[in-house]
Amino acid sequence: MTRRSTSETDGQAAAPMPTGLRVSTGVGAVLCAAHRDQNGSLHGHTWEIIAWWAGAPNAGEKRAQLNLYLSCFDHGFLPDSLAWGEHLAARIAQDLGCIRVDVNRPLERIYARVEFA
Repeated sequence: MTRRSTSETDGQAAAPMPTGLRVSTGVGAVLCAAHRDQNGSLHGHTWEIIAWWAGAPNAGEKRAQLNLYLSCFDHGFLPDSLAWGEHLAARIAQDLGCIRVDVNRPLERIYARVEFA
């Protein structure tokens, strides 16, 4: 039988994180929207969006914030200024204060990432 940590058995807080680590919290959402390609053809995609914040904010609150933000685009039309994953990621990062945003189209194996240095 293995011994469980105190936090697993009696509900007490876990030990502090070791120093020297960079901690971030990420949450994901799915966005379905249409956009124009470089030839002007309108078509749609399903994007997986993963937004990352520094530290350990409340993940449930951040997920709700991301979902609310994306709801204005979902099942709609992305403006040309946000038609590319890199542009969409940069806008999300700026508007939500994220340190990193990944915009992925996994079925097509196309990925974009924006990070603040």
